[in-house]
Amino acid sequence: MKKFLQKTRHTLYESCNFLELLMALVVLIAILAACFSLGNSFFIYWNDKYSNGAFLTFVGHVFNILIGIEFLKMLCQPSEDTVLEVLIFLVARHMILEPTTAVENLISILSIGILFAIKKYITLPVRKGSFNIFSSKSDSEH
Repeated sequence: MKKFLQKTRHTLYESCNFLELLMALVVLIAILAACFSLGNSFFIYWNDKYSNGAFLTFVGHVFNILIGIEFLKMLCQPSEDTVLEVLIFLVARHMILEPTTAVENLISILSIGILFAIKKYITLPVRKGSFNIFSSKSDSEH
């Protein structure tokens, strides 16, 4: 019975890996489509370059593609770095593109600072035989 449960867990785990890679492929196709449509967004910006919001609209499209790329990296190779990079891009996108108050800007800046501090200083030990994306690189290499 124990071998059956282990084999079932392993099969389910591998199925999840397959589905995760399948979703990564779907995200890749969406990113490629967004990259091709970026040319159209650039021409719209260029024709309306003296408008107040034209550049921010174009930068919003670029940020969406960058966040998609970081998300794809996170799906393909989950690590604390890729998760934190996605979060940093999301906060930066919100701060740059959305109309925000001074307090919201301060909170966004503090959020990015906290994310960089987490990236630099916080590493958790990994238990042997388990997967934890917030483990130190030296622990996971052993």
